[in-house]
Amino acid sequence: MSNEVPWYVSLIVSWLPLVLLQGAIVWHGRQIRRPMMTTDGRSIAQVFEDLAREVKRANDLRDGSRP
Repeated sequence: MSNEVPWYVSLIVSWLPLVLLQGAIVWHGRQIRRPMMTTDGRSIAQVFEDLAREVKRANDLRDGSRP
């Protein structure tokens, strides 16, 4: 009987921790980013940009100038 481990078992054992660590980092990054998104998928920065654009447009219309 041979005590040698098959090559595929050795490959899995040596690379599995690295793959799991990378997966955990990606998953954690997405979990952190989730609260910074609105329900329709836009970021908070995009919402503020849209709001600023609408306020500017409303002020321009109130002042009588055309956009």
